[in-house]
Amino acid sequence: MKRIAWLTIIAAMMLVGTASAAYVSISAPQTVYVGDTLVVTGTSITGGLTTPTLKPGFSTDVILYALKPGKSEVGRVEIVVQKDGTFTARFDTDGLRPGDYSIEIIDPTLSTFGGSSTTQRMITLVDRSGSLKIHSPLNQDLDGTLDLRGAIGDLGSAGVQVRVERDGFVVYGPQYIATNKEGAFSVEVPISDGGSYEVSFSDTRGYIGSAVFVVTGTPGPTPTEAMISASSPAGRSAPAYFEVDTRSGVVKIVTSAGIDWVVEYIDEDNKHYKANEKGMLEPETVEIAARGGLIYLKVYPMSYNDSGTVQVSASNADSVRVSQTAPGLFGDATPTPAQAAPLPAVLALLALLAVVFARRR
Repeated sequence: MKRIAWLTIIAAMMLVGTASAAYVSISAPQTVYVGDTLVVTGTSITGGLTTPTLKPGFSTDVILYALKPGKSEVGRVEIVVQKDGTFTARFDTDGLRPGDYSIEIIDPTLSTFGGSSTTQRMITLVDRSGSLKIHSPLNQDLDGTLDLRGAIGDLGSAGVQVRVERDGFVVYGPQYIATNKEGAFSVEVPISDGGSYEVSFSDTRGYIGSAVFVVTGTPGPTPTEAMISASSPAGRSAPAYFEVDTRSGVVKIVTSAGIDWVVEYIDEDNKHYKANEKGMLEPETVEIAARGGLIYLKVYPMSYNDSGTVQVSASNADSVRVSQTAPGLFGDATPTPAQAAPLPAVLALLALLAVVFARRR
């Protein structure tokens, strides 16, 4: 009897241990292009009421393994379960060889995850960089543009997205440009300085490849480009609003000096920026890469005690004008036209007397 009782207790403990194991499932795309970010998502929610879940704050590692020539770890990311039971891990695939890989989530106790869990996924890394052929010189002299010409073998006329970076800053794009049926492309990117430019190419399927261009030389003296301007009163509670009709290239926008101006602007991609680098003795200046569309400005003093007339000047633009559209784009109340001022009392009295005399006649 004692032996049976002990067996019963052991079986019950095993059932309890099995029941307490939590469900977890990870997922990842089957195919990832080398250079793209591999995003692994996971959840501990099954929709059932009896399956235990991982508690928010639970953490463990997700590991990326290369499977050939032998299984080896090439990346490790710690995940943390969020309040809704989900988690995410991101792996940089740049520099990895194409081939078969596996993603695995580590069970820290070997019994934390239940048997119904999905703890491993297989993925394939595909390298498309071989389809990219650059025809323009990788070393160029500084002449105001970066010459990008080449072809992508597996693309056809679908178009390619180009992004140009210099010293970690994006100076062009990401922007799609046309390709012909052979996948050939050609574009001249405006630049103003020499240096190393990294150009990456991608399409709707993902990353294709990149190339590094070295531009040598120093910018020579350039003629001072005429600037066009507009003015408007501006205070902290009543900002001035402008719209700039740009040309393609770098547009330089400069305020007047004398007041510490804050410049907010919305570019052609509807992104909102704010600039306040100068004080009251220098004009606030911003440079914006434009494609020939409208840029909207909001200008106001840094100090609540300041107010005055601000002049906004722009180069490489067709017009600068006070804008009635901009307030709504910045989420501000649209200014209403000022109500007509009442006639002075003397003028009103004279008008009344004129009516009286007219009736007596």
